[in-house]
Amino acid sequence: MWRGTRNDVIMATGRQNVAFAAACGLVSMGLIVAILVHAGYPTWRVVTPFAAWATLIGAQFSVLRWVDRDRTRLDRAVYLMHGLAQAYLVATVAVTGGLRSPMLPSLGTASVIPVVFFGAQAATRWLTASIVILFSLVALMPTSWLGPVLPHDHFVAAAIVSFGWTIAIVTNFISRVLAATQTATFAVEVLNEERVAAAAEHAERLQSVGAKVAHELKNPLASIKGLVQLVSRSADGPRTPERLDVMQAEVARMEAILAEYLSFSRPLEDLRPQPVDLAEVAGSALAAVSGRVESGRITLHVDTRATLIEADPRRLKEALLNVLTNAVEATPAGGTIRVSARPDPVGGAGGGVVEIMDSGRGIKPDDLARLGTSYFTTRDGGTGLGVVLAQTVIAQHGGTLHYASDPEHGTAVTIRLPARPAPAGVHDVLTTSASPPPQATA
Repeated sequence: MWRGTRNDVIMATGRQNVAFAAACGLVSMGLIVAILVHAGYPTWRVVTPFAAWATLIGAQFSVLRWVDRDRTRLDRAVYLMHGLAQAYLVATVAVTGGLRSPMLPSLGTASVIPVVFFGAQAATRWLTASIVILFSLVALMPTSWLGPVLPHDHFVAAAIVSFGWTIAIVTNFISRVLAATQTATFAVEVLNEERVAAAAEHAERLQSVGAKVAHELKNPLASIKGLVQLVSRSADGPRTPERLDVMQAEVARMEAILAEYLSFSRPLEDLRPQPVDLAEVAGSALAAVSGRVESGRITLHVDTRATLIEADPRRLKEALLNVLTNAVEATPAGGTIRVSARPDPVGGAGGGVVEIMDSGRGIKPDDLARLGTSYFTTRDGGTGLGVVLAQTVIAQHGGTLHYASDPEHGTAVTIRLPARPAPAGVHDVLTTSASPPPQATA
């Protein structure tokens, strides 16, 4: 992230930098050409450095446009632009005197650019090696190829202009890299602070949930302990079956509390997708709550069709169980719950949709807006984590979870899942609506 942020900041001023280099180069090359002409230098040796500089500037603008289309190319672009600059400097040195050229100091000064940008990386070593090789080739050239030696006064003037030009370019580049580095470092520090704060908040939540779980388990454990003592005294007593039923219900309540806590403590564990039939997963979840449906005298309508998707069956069942449990608890005796699972007709790209509609007490509009917030619940003794878990699991699969409710007619939950899980990443996909869909009204 640090390198990407730094590169983005550098790119933000890329055109200004090339324009600055072009302006400095235009002035400097104009002065150098004037000095060479005044010294009586051969015309082609005067024209060649200017033509090479114009070609370099054009190439740099082309590379900049290339990078604009893909910011990930910035490292390669700097490598390429510095290589072109090296070729230009070596060519200019070669036609203006070689080792006796006034442009020679610019080679050493410009070599710091890859060190500043790339650091101790292979790119720096390659660029440094290339400039040494090019310098060596110039040094080995015959004197007749290198051009005449400039008179001392002309040499000093050209060297000052060339060195000043190089210093201006290098200083500007290093300043931009340092500014971008500071910005990137600050961004990383802010992100780290946010992550630490998020981790601390999550730990605090877990601690709070742990305390709540301990409190929630204390009461059913006490009830079970008392009932066990009573049953042990009169195992054949007339109230023993009733007491055993109460014990069973208390154990089931403890299991539900522990399941919510464990699910919240590991909501982002990796998925293990495999081909599954959404109708079978929904049927398995329904079987898990069938006892509560029957004991609550709730009418259950099931309409499922084979729907093949890729999903984690355990996590998906866990999410459906939380939604179904909420529906059962919200529906009074004599009410109805409708569950359907079918291929998703929207989009035409596969996937499936599960709808769970109850005729329960519904959710108030103000409460509906807060649904999915940790610890928010409208149920006495609830933790509010069931919806959070379901929302997270569905989001991990790349799906959406939509609640619609009316206090007069009940609640409808629509879960849409893609044909296969989305790439890693959790998105805020819970949307709410206070208006009941036609199916939710009875």
